[in-house]
Amino acid sequence: MRYHLGILAAALSFVTACDYNKPEDYNPKSDFEAYKAAEQKAQEAAKMNPVKEDPAVAMAKAAAKDYNTYCSSCHGADGAANSPTAMALNPKPRNFTDKAWQDSVDDAHIYKVIDEGGPAVGLSPTMAPWGAALNDEKIKALVQYVRSFAK
Repeated sequence: MRYHLGILAAALSFVTACDYNKPEDYNPKSDFEAYKAAEQKAQEAAKMNPVKEDPAVAMAKAAAKDYNTYCSSCHGADGAANSPTAMALNPKPRNFTDKAWQDSVDDAHIYKVIDEGGPAVGLSPTMAPWGAALNDEKIKALVQYVRSFAK
């Protein structure tokens, strides 16, 4: 019995402590207008102080985009050279996830293949040169992106 009285007392104190708004206190239009004003103020503040992306992050994003544009059709989105195009090519494109291969070549070699194409380093003539489409900075970023596939 004493337990039930304790619960009843707690419930009664909760109900009396609640702040119930009267119907006239509720004004959705003014709430919405206040919300829109705060949102507009935040947008104006963002325009005045734009968040600057870290240049390294921006370059990595650009490299991923360039890889998807120029490389993924043959080397695969995951770098494993298992795309339908790769299966049709002879010789098969390089598997960038191969750690042994990654350890056996330096960045200059990968750079040269991207810049001048496969024949420049004695590889397949089906590996196109992308130096005309990509500048030095983009090729260097792409080399690092290719390196990221190593497992």
